[in-house]
Amino acid sequence: MDAVNGQSGSGGADLLMVMQVMAQRQVSRVLAQRAADAALVATQAAQQAALQAIGAGRVDMYL
Repeated sequence: MDAVNGQSGSGGADLLMVMQVMAQRQVSRVLAQRAADAALVATQAAQQAALQAIGAGRVDMYL
């Protein structure tokens, strides 16, 4: 019995819940980083394609 609030101890369950939340946050961070990396690669590919189009004379640089 917890002397402060009169509840029986559930420290183990609380710890497990905290560990699960932390694991879920870590997975979310990894997925967010992967999405950011993919967006960066897509941006770089678009920039490269634009530069190649300009170099090939297919795009008027003064538009």
